[in-house]
Amino acid sequence: MRLLPRRRPPLRPTPGRLHPAKVVVGGLLLLAMLTFGLGAAHTLVGIRKHNDLLERRTYEVPWSLMQLQLEVNRFLDAVRLLHAGAIGHDELMLRYDILWSRTPVLLSSQLKDTLSERPDLWLLIQQIETRVRAMEPLVKVLVPGSPAYQLLLAELSPYLEPLTRTLTATMHSNVMFYAEYDQTYRQLGRQLYVRIGGLGGSTLLLLLLLWRELRGYRHQLLHDPLTGLPNRFSLQRRLEQLMARRLPFSLILLELEDATRVHHRFGFEVADRLQQAFAGRLGQGLQAGESLARCGGDGLVVVAEGVVELAEVRARLSRIRQALVAVEPIADHDFYMKPVIGVVLYPADADNLVDLLARGELALALCRRDRQPYVIFDPSLLKEIRRRQQLAQDLPAALDSGSLNLGYLPLVDADDHCVGLQLTLQWRHPAFGVIGDSELWRVAEQFQLAERLLLWLLDHAGEALHDWRRSRPGLFLNLTLPASAFRATVLELLLAVLARHGLDAGALVLDLSEETVMADPHETRPLLDAFRERGIRLALADFGSGCSVWGQLARLPLDWLKLDEVFCNGIAMEGEARRQLRLLFELAGLLSLPLICCGVNNPAELEVVRELGGRPLLQGRQLGGVLAAVEVPPWLAAH
Repeated sequence: MRLLPRRRPPLRPTPGRLHPAKVVVGGLLLLAMLTFGLGAAHTLVGIRKHNDLLERRTYEVPWSLMQLQLEVNRFLDAVRLLHAGAIGHDELMLRYDILWSRTPVLLSSQLKDTLSERPDLWLLIQQIETRVRAMEPLVKVLVPGSPAYQLLLAELSPYLEPLTRTLTATMHSNVMFYAEYDQTYRQLGRQLYVRIGGLGGSTLLLLLLLWRELRGYRHQLLHDPLTGLPNRFSLQRRLEQLMARRLPFSLILLELEDATRVHHRFGFEVADRLQQAFAGRLGQGLQAGESLARCGGDGLVVVAEGVVELAEVRARLSRIRQALVAVEPIADHDFYMKPVIGVVLYPADADNLVDLLARGELALALCRRDRQPYVIFDPSLLKEIRRRQQLAQDLPAALDSGSLNLGYLPLVDADDHCVGLQLTLQWRHPAFGVIGDSELWRVAEQFQLAERLLLWLLDHAGEALHDWRRSRPGLFLNLTLPASAFRATVLELLLAVLARHGLDAGALVLDLSEETVMADPHETRPLLDAFRERGIRLALADFGSGCSVWGQLARLPLDWLKLDEVFCNGIAMEGEARRQLRLLFELAGLLSLPLICCGVNNPAELEVVRELGGRPLLQGRQLGGVLAAVEVPPWLAAH
């Protein structure tokens, strides 16, 4: 990834938290609902009170007065009819008993509070009750034709007029009451309608606000907050739908090759903006039938429906890679987005979602490891995985039995003196044949056996090195230190193995890859210092691959820069290869670090390397091939 100074572009919008205005609006709506709700409740209580008052006025006092007036008239009529002999005495006593029962109703505690507001009416009813009770002896002895009936008429008739007048006034008062309370009811009804309407309106608005928020939360649940793309959960739902419909499709998994280094070197803000730009470029290049989603971490997935032919897949991959060619300016730098791509097809490669995603991630991992433009999943990859799993299962037994073959590749200085031996490894597997050094280390790294393999190598070569150093003091072993074994605990184990064979720390030189050293300089620097303090020397392998940051590289405690053998290919003739090698020699001179130049395989290449100066350590077939342990002493004696 190249970096060129550029002006700072405008920031892209990123998802934020809940807007304060929404909180305020929601609070106001809740307050409005509470206000309208309490108001409606208060109005309903007022209506209930007026209904109670209307009921008492309508069905208690007026009705009782009317009944009293009616019974008084009926009793007086009964007295007249008895006097005329039209009815019997029993019927008169019935009318008297009914009249006698009416006044206690009006004087009961139930109506006492109502009648207490009108003392004249209260007094009138008491007087009528007294008269009715006092005439009981006379009523019992009254017979037809008796002049005593006039006394009964005289006792009650005077009360008819005031009773009627009172009843009329009460009814008139009720009419006025009805008119007044009808108006009150209308006002209370209008208040109730307004408050219920306000309550309903505020409730509706609050529900709309909540619905919008729920839609937002659902969107957040199904979309990645950084890029706004559908997330892994949404992707799985989409793929399950396609599988249920039996539609063929391809999955193209993509990641930025240098995403981790961008995080470490530029921080998360720049890395996030780069991810947004990466997603934006891919989204703009989509065609019909294609969709883009985030697949966890920094990975993106392009789902292309109906794609089953490899020619179509390759054409689509070419278009995707072309969309990422242009430079992306971020934070005063230009970033070149180099993708890592893995492709898997449905249903050709898998018929279920779990296997499909697993095999797509496998293709992505192989593309990253092998640094290929892209990797399309093939069933043979599964065979390779099973092969490596079998190698990992058999490797511990091979270490215990000592069936691995060690080889020693000489390192020669400018004076043709052998100063070190690089360890190489070979394994003759009974099922898979010869397993080379690089594949063995990859298997050990992948299955957490790198530390054990490293210690085994040093332990088996340490005893021989102790004997060789008697005739060649200063001779060292050069070992590769895998990334998974680059820990402080491994340092102590290495020193313990050296001490067990009577060797000092200077007898060991470890190769560290640029990727391991530059992954996180803040973490690796203390470990490098610890190795230097304990006397173990370090060489930066794969120098020139482009992973190093020069400002940090100059400050790291390294002893050599080790060039890959590819840089010596073609240097025998004047051209680009020799120019690149000369440039690397000059860079090493600027860093004040000596070089280890590998791959010197013929006299012409040796002559070119020596002409470049710098007194590097040399390695290659021209200087000595891989030696077995028994071949090392005579070779040292001859050189």
